[in-house]
Amino acid sequence: MEVTDIETAVLGSAVDAASLPAQVGARELDISSVVVKVHTDEGITGLGESFYRSEENNRFLAQSIESIGRHVIGKDPRDVKDIWHELYLHVKRAGAYGALSAIDEALWDIVGKNAGLPVYELLGGQTGTVNAYATFPVDKEADELVEYANWLDEKGFEAMKVGAGFGVEEDRHRIRTITEGSPEGFGLAIDANTSYEYTDARRVAKTAGEYEVEWFEEPIAHTDIQGQAQLNQDVEVPISGYQTHTPHYPAKKHLEAGALDIYQPSVDYVGGITGAMRVANLVETYNKELVPHALGPAINYAASLHVAAASRKCSLIEFAVLDDDIDDPGEYIAGKYVENQDAIYVQDGGRIDPPSEPGLGVTIDDEVFEEYRID
Repeated sequence: MEVTDIETAVLGSAVDAASLPAQVGARELDISSVVVKVHTDEGITGLGESFYRSEENNRFLAQSIESIGRHVIGKDPRDVKDIWHELYLHVKRAGAYGALSAIDEALWDIVGKNAGLPVYELLGGQTGTVNAYATFPVDKEADELVEYANWLDEKGFEAMKVGAGFGVEEDRHRIRTITEGSPEGFGLAIDANTSYEYTDARRVAKTAGEYEVEWFEEPIAHTDIQGQAQLNQDVEVPISGYQTHTPHYPAKKHLEAGALDIYQPSVDYVGGITGAMRVANLVETYNKELVPHALGPAINYAASLHVAAASRKCSLIEFAVLDDDIDDPGEYIAGKYVENQDAIYVQDGGRIDPPSEPGLGVTIDDEVFEEYRID
């Protein structure tokens, strides 16, 4: 089997932009994406996906996929590891990790389709139950978020993550209000998107610990490993991160420093399924937790689910609830171009299974796909 062609498509977002803390500098995150199709001489086509924050950036992403994709033409797509390492030699100089990730996902999709097996089985099989927590990046006040915590709890989600980084006192207010008003047993996590310096992050973290917040995500600069380690040692709330790191190599330094209790590789950025599984294996060695960062479009989300299912230290995955005006928050709405929408669905009780069809297990509705395609 040989790769004959690599095709990209820039898609517009099927949902409204997600809301990020004001201190981050970028107020909104557009959930548009670039889909890559890797074609083979045996008629099997693999799907992969990555995304940046805007349509303009996604056009650059598509160009980078096409640029490094030429190194894959003529190769056997089943040689995923060899291809990954060859592409990495180019990517580590150009910073094109989104491109590497999308191509890697598509190659795994081909391998699964060729074997007639879902990807998680090729990764060693499902290791346990994975539940979903709801990321709710919708611009709401603390009192309103209490209402949504009850809504999500009724659906079966076990926790909700909301934005932080709005300033120490506002974040403290949000923590107190939401935890005191949420149903018993329903968890709260907060994500500051690297908004704080160490001192203010510690002040927020102290309150988060008092109210038993599930984790404090990216409180300070992701490059400050020692600062993260010091914070993780000084406070009770677990510190989490890794979504902004590429590929798996920096995880070793974080683990050695005790910088994070929860590791959140982003499959669309860390080097695809190959990179994410390597992070998972390192995390297991140090007995830490893996909770994949999975805010994004549907093909990539399916890839994230396969990684989660095959990782022994993963029992929880992110699930984006990007609309507060829907009947069922367990429906994945950030990929309406996917034909088999029910392949990604949060069951009552919060369980979410990887798609069971061969490969990544998602198929594209060509007609809808073309509606979202940007020329």
